[in-house]
Amino acid sequence: MEIVKLGRVTRPGGPNIALGAGTDELVSVCLTAPDKSGTLAEQTVEILDIIEKHFKTVGTSRAKLLMVQIWLAEMSQFAEFREAWNTWIEGHEPPALSVVTGTTARRDCLVEIRAYAAP
Repeated sequence: MEIVKLGRVTRPGGPNIALGAGTDELVSVCLTAPDKSGTLAEQTVEILDIIEKHFKTVGTSRAKLLMVQIWLAEMSQFAEFREAWNTWIEGHEPPALSVVTGTTARRDCLVEIRAYAAP
């Protein structure tokens, strides 16, 4: 089974990571918004659009999402997340979705998203 790594990130002071990986059976991408200055909705849409770009590189799309995990810095912003999510997923069969609160490594990360899709 071939494993394709997606979006390698190497920064001084940070962990060396791949943003995702894909095989012939599963594709997964996890990231935060590169632009941390946006609102939660803006960060959410930026992340989802980047995830879909990574998916396209391995031949999948949001239409093949299996499961999505969401970490919100503040659950009080759930309504803002929900609006951004529902707009983004409109017209597609929605995947299983898990939303929890959690603190990311950077305080300016309002949301982190991990998505799994079929290839």
